[in-house]
Amino acid sequence: MNIILKVLPVVLLILAPISPEIASAAPSAGLPVVRWTAGDGPDFRYEFLNKVRTTELLHATPETGTFSHHGFLAYYKEVLFASWDSQARDENTSGQQGMFRYSTDEGKTWSDPRPLFPPLADNVPASKTLRPNPFQTSQGFVNIDDRLYAVTCVDKELTEKVYRFNEVSRVRIGFRAREVRANGTLGEIFWLSDTAPSPEPGYPAFPAGEQSLVGKLQAHFKEPANLPQLLFGQRIYPDSGDGHCMNEPCTPWRLDNGTWVRLYRDEGSIEAKDRDEVENSKSRRNYAAFSFDGGKAWTTPTRTNFPDSCARSNSGRLPDGQFYVINNILPMTPRKGGRSMLAISLSRDGLNFDRMTVLRFVTPPQRHEGKAKSIGYQYPHSIVVKDHLWVIYSVNKEDMEVARVPLAELYKSNGSAHSAANVRRK
Repeated sequence: MNIILKVLPVVLLILAPISPEIASAAPSAGLPVVRWTAGDGPDFRYEFLNKVRTTELLHATPETGTFSHHGFLAYYKEVLFASWDSQARDENTSGQQGMFRYSTDEGKTWSDPRPLFPPLADNVPASKTLRPNPFQTSQGFVNIDDRLYAVTCVDKELTEKVYRFNEVSRVRIGFRAREVRANGTLGEIFWLSDTAPSPEPGYPAFPAGEQSLVGKLQAHFKEPANLPQLLFGQRIYPDSGDGHCMNEPCTPWRLDNGTWVRLYRDEGSIEAKDRDEVENSKSRRNYAAFSFDGGKAWTTPTRTNFPDSCARSNSGRLPDGQFYVINNILPMTPRKGGRSMLAISLSRDGLNFDRMTVLRFVTPPQRHEGKAKSIGYQYPHSIVVKDHLWVIYSVNKEDMEVARVPLAELYKSNGSAHSAANVRRK
């Protein structure tokens, strides 16, 4: 516990922007409303994207580890980077580590998979973990002073449940980072703290980072658009106005009038007492929060009609000005196949998502058992590179894929006359 207390002040600094404090102020005309109207038409049919090229980044085997998840992408100095988390068998278990690959020819070929953040404890199945050991959860890439850094969060699972049932019982050890260079080499690993935690027996120690760099990385995560998505614990994010627990905030987007919009995953009622109650109470809809002061304060999350199986979503803005959200659009549980469809919804104003097209559907059979495994194309992350949208996701939480989507295919989604020529560029 002494280790945790030493790093706690720095961890709190990083988490400052995700305080549950919210704003009550709103425009005099009332709050904006996020709507999903893509399926409103009586002749609605699922539209499937054409000319999408998919690449398997990792095919899980017992030798590579049969759990892979939490993908991120970055484009830096004409190099495309992909990262994800891997474990021998089980999610959020001892030794979970970060992996990466990179491409210098815009996805035609890729380097071999390599460790990005090697394990901090034995990488073994949960059944072979005799006591809680550190595991890592990726937080993506950060560009600081024209240098690219990867960041990961280090936690330990608690042996007893001490929070609400739909919160993850874990204790935070800290955050680690390292430089990722355009030639594929990596800098030394360092802690985002002024005092480095002691290592597990038999594992190497890593130093605290240079304080000015640590400060810049912390400042990055305080920006409204850079809120970490994959942090879990006690009341990390604000509850909704109707008493639901919020989790995995979507990357926010900014409307033309300056308003920030952020979607949250519904984690079920705060009153749920067991797993069945949590699942039965989920709305299978995204919640939305807004900021009118540049991201300093946010409104209470409110339920939208945006369908979601309840998993991590991703969002962004295309070069032609359109907004997009990538998520599992089927409003049903993962157990019933809710994550089997990964779709891209489009909006011209950032509020009304009136078109939707399917990126991936019908997952292959799951090959490996494991803790918290679920069928589906899940946890997307995306970036725009030149004329393509790149999307990374896990397949059944065991394989990793990346899809290259031509922007031209999105511009003509749903047979619309919409194109890059008739939307004001930003």
